Amino acid sequence: MSSYKVQKSSDGTIKINFNEGYVAVIIPTKDEKYAVCVSCQIGCAVGCKFCYSGKMGFKRNLTSEEIINQVGVAKEIIGYDPTSVIFMGMGEPLLNLENVLVAGDKIQNIFRVSYNRITISTSCVKGLDKLEKVKFNLALSVHSVFDKIRKKIMPLSLPVSKVVKSANNYISHGNNKKYVMIEYALISGVNDSDKDLEKLISLKWPKRSLFNLIQFNDIGEMKASSMERLEYFKAKIMERGWKCFIRMSRGRDIGASCGMLGC
Repeated sequence: MSSYKVQKSSDGTIKINFNEGYVAVIIPTKDEKYAVCVSCQIGCAVGCKFCYSGKMGFKRNLTSEEIINQVGVAKEIIGYDPTSVIFMGMGEPLLNLENVLVAGDKIQNIFRVSYNRITISTSCVKGLDKLEKVKFNLALSVHSVFDKIRKKIMPLSLPVSKVVKSANNYISHGNNKKYVMIEYALISGVNDSDKDLEKLISLKWPKRSLFNLIQFNDIGEMKASSMERLEYFKAKIMERGWKCFIRMSRGRDIGASCGMLGC
C-alpha cells in the first residue's frame, strides 16, 4: 500500500494524505458507521471556481488499484468495512470513468459495500449520459440553474437542461435506484436569491430526487450563505414534494470539507 499521513478533525473527520498527492476522507456518521470519500484524480481539469482541487489543475488519473487502496487504508484506520463510499474527492469521475467503474465494482465485492451505498458525484461535464445506466448512486452537482452563472463558476459543466434530462434518464433506467441526488452549494450573492430558488424548484426534476444543500466553504471572494438561507431553500424544496437535507461542513479545520481538498 502507498505511504500516507493522517489528520484528525475536532469533529471526528479523518483526512488521509497520500504521498502521491491525493487524499481520501473518512466521515463518521451515526452508530459508529463511516462513509469514505475517495479521489479519482490528482487535481482536477474542470476548474470549478469554488474548489481548491480545480485550482491545482489536472496532474493525472488514479488507477483503479489506487482508488481501491483508499478504501483499504480507511478500513485499516477504522477497523472494519465502511458503510458507504463516495466518489466525491479530488477529480471528476467522468474524466477517469473506466477506472472509476472498475474500482466501484471491486469495492462492492471486496468491502461488501452495496451498490446503492456507492455514489458517483459529477460536475456534469461532457459524457454525462454515460452515467445514466450505472449501478451506483448518482449525485449531480448543479450549484446554479442559470447557464451563464454555471459557465462562470463551473467552466466545463453542461447546460442545466441536459443535467435535468440525465437525472430523469438515470431514474428511468433502474428499479433499484431510490433517488438521484441534486447537489447545490449555496454561495452568497451568486446562487442563493429568490430567483435562483424559484428556477430550481420549477425545473422538471424526477419525483425521486433528493436535494443536498451544501454548507459552502469560503474560497477567495466567494462566501457561504447564511444558515437561515439554507433552511429557507430546504423548506421551499420540501413544499414542492422533494426530499431535501442540509450537508453541514465536516473536517473544515484540516482542509477535508467539500471544495477544500488540495488547499
